[in-house]
Amino acid sequence: MRARTAVDADLQVLAALDTSGDPASALARIDAGLERARKDPRRDRTAELLAEANRGEALFWLSRYREALASFEHVDQGLAALGGPMTPRWAEVVNNIGSVHSSLGELDEAARYKQRALELSARLTGTESSEYAAALYGAALVDYRRGRVLEAVPRIEQAIAIASPAAQRTGHNVELPTVAGITLASIEMQAGDSASAVTAARGAALWAEAHLGSEHRLTLAALNQLGAALNDGGLYGQATPILRRTLDLRVKTLPRDHPDIAYSLNALAFALEHGGYPDEALPFYERSAAMFEALPRESQPMSGANTFGQIGRIAARNGESERALELFRKALALARRNASSPDDLEVLWAEVNLATALAGRGELGPAQALLDHALAGYALRAQPGNPDRVTAAVWRAALMGLQGAPQQALDEVRRAVAPLRDHLLDRANPQAEVSRLRLDVAAVFVEEARVALAAGDGGTAFDALQMATMGDLQASMLSLGALGADAAGGPVGQALGDYRAAKARLREVARNRDRAIGLGESAGLPALQREVEAAQEDVRRRDGRLAALVPGYAALTGFAPTSLADARAGLRRGEGMVLYGQDTQGLVVMAVTGRGVTQASVPVVPRHLLDLQRKIRASIDDGMLAGGLAPFDRQSAHALYSLLFPAPVERALKGVRKVRVLAAGTLAALPFDALVTAPPRGDDDDPEALRRTAWFVRRHAVSMIVSMAPPVRRSGRPSRGGDAATGFAGIGALRSGAWKAALAGQAAQGMTAEANPRLVQLAALPDLPGAQGELTAMARRFGRDSLLLTGDAASEAAVKAAPLDRMRVLAFATHGLVGGAQRNLVEPALVLAPPGPGDTGDDGLLTASEIARLRLDADWVILSACDTSAGESENAPTYSGLARAFIAAGARAMLLSHWPVRDEVAGRITLYTVKAAGGGAVRHGSGRAEALRRAQLRIIADRTLAGSAHPAIWAPFVLVGD
Repeated sequence: MRARTAVDADLQVLAALDTSGDPASALARIDAGLERARKDPRRDRTAELLAEANRGEALFWLSRYREALASFEHVDQGLAALGGPMTPRWAEVVNNIGSVHSSLGELDEAARYKQRALELSARLTGTESSEYAAALYGAALVDYRRGRVLEAVPRIEQAIAIASPAAQRTGHNVELPTVAGITLASIEMQAGDSASAVTAARGAALWAEAHLGSEHRLTLAALNQLGAALNDGGLYGQATPILRRTLDLRVKTLPRDHPDIAYSLNALAFALEHGGYPDEALPFYERSAAMFEALPRESQPMSGANTFGQIGRIAARNGESERALELFRKALALARRNASSPDDLEVLWAEVNLATALAGRGELGPAQALLDHALAGYALRAQPGNPDRVTAAVWRAALMGLQGAPQQALDEVRRAVAPLRDHLLDRANPQAEVSRLRLDVAAVFVEEARVALAAGDGGTAFDALQMATMGDLQASMLSLGALGADAAGGPVGQALGDYRAAKARLREVARNRDRAIGLGESAGLPALQREVEAAQEDVRRRDGRLAALVPGYAALTGFAPTSLADARAGLRRGEGMVLYGQDTQGLVVMAVTGRGVTQASVPVVPRHLLDLQRKIRASIDDGMLAGGLAPFDRQSAHALYSLLFPAPVERALKGVRKVRVLAAGTLAALPFDALVTAPPRGDDDDPEALRRTAWFVRRHAVSMIVSMAPPVRRSGRPSRGGDAATGFAGIGALRSGAWKAALAGQAAQGMTAEANPRLVQLAALPDLPGAQGELTAMARRFGRDSLLLTGDAASEAAVKAAPLDRMRVLAFATHGLVGGAQRNLVEPALVLAPPGPGDTGDDGLLTASEIARLRLDADWVILSACDTSAGESENAPTYSGLARAFIAAGARAMLLSHWPVRDEVAGRITLYTVKAAGGGAVRHGSGRAEALRRAQLRIIADRTLAGSAHPAIWAPFVLVGD
């Protein structure tokens, strides 16, 4: 037997070298080692081949697939020539050959090698080995690339389940759980299941950090995928810190011009922009665009052109029309230069962006030419409901209106929008996908409303404005996992499993149809379309079964516009309705009263509108810090009123006592009560001048629309008039330091803070010392018909077990959390008492999906907590979480706080409001909105209450519903 030499030892080191973290450095080291070894004729040929196999892996990580294939095939042939037995390492080489063929799109060859690798690894190392997991993952990836998603996803999940413990046992293939998790998250995102994508990406990132290190290339890739998945689900607030961290680590560990840095910059910019911070997003977009543009032409991604388009859209929103036009031209030039076809989707979208800018300048001919080409391309590349295709069609139709044919324009717009509208309203489509489209399509429906109003069609405009705000009327991610968590094995669990299987089948057949469309394979399209329609019908049937089994499910996850005629018929005497739509051209405002319909188009730069809102909010923040003894920017409040209520709308609302408002995004979070209806007099810091101000609340009572449909009593009991409210439940007022004590108890048991980061965040929430007094005072109003669950009694289990369906008023005095505020929290939630030891079914949070499954019959739900009206961000759905969940559970109206409320003020306003409304039952001629208005006016007039004239003190609450 030949003695082992130093050269052989070096080759063995090279064969075991990690190539996944820094493949370029690993390749250089292996090449240098192989060059030295080959000078020694005594070298071990097997060791040399295994080192070369690792060289192939480095080439693979660098995407140099043809070179990697040549290396792997050379190793395979060399090991065969040596005549030795098949080994696990040799089987890995076979698997790697399949992986390269798969990456090159040579799927038949890939499948053959993957099957061989599966059989070899099962025989040599067993089906619980990392080698078998790697082969299984590779085979699943081939399935996926062939369009067999139903087969691929469970095989990837199985591969991860095998790979993780195997890697812990052996230390081999440690990167596989992360690689497979990233792939699984990407597939789930493409399938429209953002919640599952977040779970998969988070698992990949946690594994990578624990086993590969925080700066490993795959750790950064997993974190970036997690950020992308959170973005995809609309959880921009949660995505932003993760993407910031990814960017910081990539800047630290990669060359300055590395493309991965540009991708991280772009992803972070996207999260910031869609989270309502376009000014912060802009420099990241600009750095990303510059890096993409500096790459060699053959390496420039199409996303680089799109990044210039994104910068252009921010410039347009900021009123920088010339700069936006220049950026759109640049984006189109880059897209055309880098695209393999003039009909590439990025080219078409760049044409649409430029066309809209040209149309805004009155250059209708060039705009029409661009849109005609884009539409011809979309007809070949995209389905009729594709949002980009619909956008192009709507703008092309809008040009007809600008050219003097308003009715023809409306006919074309309605025809173009119909497939998208049907897609968004179809319950067969994933709710996460609908949420993802919300921001993208809102402007389409605003433009439809604008065209409809120009043609005199108020009914279509009314429908379009509802569709434009549907993201705010709809729930943000309902967690199906939470829905079935307590129903395993029961009817709900079975129905949930059937529903998921039906959705998976729909995703598969839709993918097959879309692939055929993209490839121009028209022969089989009718049959594929029939398969899709059958799968959609099956999903609707399964969805209906869930709706029948789970209270609140249908209302929480669905949305249906109301007709203008029905909305007018539902208005009571003295009531009116105002709907808002906003895009880069300005505002579309529609007022509906018993006397008729009035509309106005307000040309205003979105940035100017947002600046006014931010100035008002800054005055509110200053007022909170100063206890109401601070100036309030009444000039901005009046300027904003003039934009939101232009003269025709103001006249239409004359004599209207109650105004119901439907708005989206930042406008939905605006305290309308604090707008100023006449030029202010006196000083902004003079309490008496503030007290005499013509506040909107002096003229109108306001409620925000969360559902156009009339509320339905869940119990079926008839409504009782007068003061006959028969039940009150007060919940919250947690024991001082309760969550801090829970955190300390965990530490005493030896558990680290990292093991439960959510607990750390909950422990940091401040106490609400006035909450107990507030709930007690309200309970006294109801005497014996009251229930108090406070302190440690305010547990999740106690709330779910309480007879809440007998309560006409529910009041929660606790903290509210928006979706994404806590790690793994994708839904809004209310904070309750921490769970007791060993109570695994209680996490101390009442989430939106859990609220929707309560059985309520309440006239009022009062949430006098912190930020219970808040959405994900400035742009996110505002009332679609907690409010819609309570409405789905059976509540008819909610009183929510816009900002943290001073304890004694919260108690007074809520108590005054409930009293004015007759204890919860709506009296004839006195609705809940009027009750809140009277309570606010009472606070303004109260000179004994410090700072009472400042809106920060009297205007914290918003009424939703009613």
